[in-house]
Amino acid sequence: MDVATGVLPAHGTVDPRGFKQGMRAMAGAVAILAAEDTEHGCFGLTATAVCSFSAEPPSLLACVHKNSTFASLTRQDMAFSVNLPAADQENVARVFGGMTTAKGVARFSAGSWVRGEAGAPLLVGSRAVFECQVGEIIARASHLILIGLVTKVTLDRVEREPIFYAHGRFITANASARESESIPGMLDAQVLPR
Repeated sequence: MDVATGVLPAHGTVDPRGFKQGMRAMAGAVAILAAEDTEHGCFGLTATAVCSFSAEPPSLLACVHKNSTFASLTRQDMAFSVNLPAADQENVARVFGGMTTAKGVARFSAGSWVRGEAGAPLLVGSRAVFECQVGEIIARASHLILIGLVTKVTLDRVEREPIFYAHGRFITANASARESESIPGMLDAQVLPR
C-alpha cells in the first residue's frame, strides 16, 4: 500500500462485476447507521459491512462508501449509532438503503427515532442499538473504515427476527430457508460424512 495515498497495489485480474455478483451471495446482517451534524441535520444509511472489532475496549467496524453523505460528514469523535432493525422494520432499512426517494433528514420520517445520550439518533424498536463515538477513520480503496468506540448498548427486541441482505433483497432467516428452493443456482445442502 502507498501510505501517502492509501491506495493498494493491483493484485489480480478479478472482474469487479464478478466480484460483486459473488458478494451478493453472502448474506449480511443489516444495520442502520445514524448521526447528526449541526449544519446538515440528521443523516444515515443502511449497511451490511458492520462487525464487532474488540471487546476491550468495546468497539466495532463499519465500512461506508466514500461517496456517501455519511462518509462526507463523518469526523473524528463524532457520535453515531448502529441500529440493528427487526424484521418488521424492513421499510426503515429500505428508506436508509436509498430504495426510496427520501434523502437526508427526510429518511428519519421512516420509523420512530429518539436522541441518544451523546446526541446520535436511535431507532426505537431495534433489536439492539450501539451508541458509538468515531475513534478512527481509515480510508481504503472506495470506502472509509470507521472504528466506533461503543459507549452504550441497548437491547430492546433482541428476540425478534433480524434482517439480512442477500441476492439483492432483504430477507429473514425463516424466509431464506423457505425461499432457498426457488432461487435458481442454489446448491442443495448435504450432510457430509464424518
